[in-house]
Amino acid sequence: MSNRISHVLVLMTFFVLTACNSTGGTRNEYIAKDAKAADINMRLGLNYMQRGDYKIALEKLEKALKQNPNLPSAHNTIALLYQRLGENDKAEKHFEIAVKQEPDYSEAQNNYGVFLCQQGRYDEAEKRFLKALENPLYSSAAFAYENAGLCTEKGGATQRAEGYFRKALQMVPTLPKSLLQMASISYQQQNYLQARAYIQRFQKAANWTPQALLLGIKTETKLADKNAVSSYKLILRSRFPDSDEMRIVNQGLVE
Repeated sequence: MSNRISHVLVLMTFFVLTACNSTGGTRNEYIAKDAKAADINMRLGLNYMQRGDYKIALEKLEKALKQNPNLPSAHNTIALLYQRLGENDKAEKHFEIAVKQEPDYSEAQNNYGVFLCQQGRYDEAEKRFLKALENPLYSSAAFAYENAGLCTEKGGATQRAEGYFRKALQMVPTLPKSLLQMASISYQQQNYLQARAYIQRFQKAANWTPQALLLGIKTETKLADKNAVSSYKLILRSRFPDSDEMRIVNQGLVE
């Protein structure tokens, strides 16, 4: 399975879930008369969706499904398109078809999980991420673990989320969102030295965000490192002067 669209999904407030939008393939026994044409139109639809031309993308994907109704990658891709268009009922319908037709289609399982998490259906979403991980050949397993962590944490299951983040980082030690969330969890657990270590790893793996800088300020405040606090504040002020995080610092609301 190949041709990944993008890493994003959305999560939620201060997270972003990772949608591994690979189109994948199909191993269904049914072969449509126009199977080759359907695959071509699916890929054209994918390309138009990437470019933001949703109208033509929808036309191509609908044509692909007429040519081959049993093409899981077309159902997955049109589901992603409907998700972008805010047509959630249609999106869920096509995600369901994709994973029913090919249960080990990990990209579709992961994308469906992202969709469900956006709807606040955290337990259902977690099951989809775990289903994606059942496939030992899934090349984006780290992102499914990360998504599971982001979603379960949003659902209030911080301990399970921590386990998922750790597994994600075991596979890809430089995942920015997992590093930042582990820093946040460590801070909440009052393990400030560990929080500092995760923030430092985040700094090496990604560009600064206002959220990461604020967490750095809070962590170094607890550790009484005034130089580090001043350094983080300077970066926050110079790069994100209008951010909510800068307002929090200016109002002296850092704990």
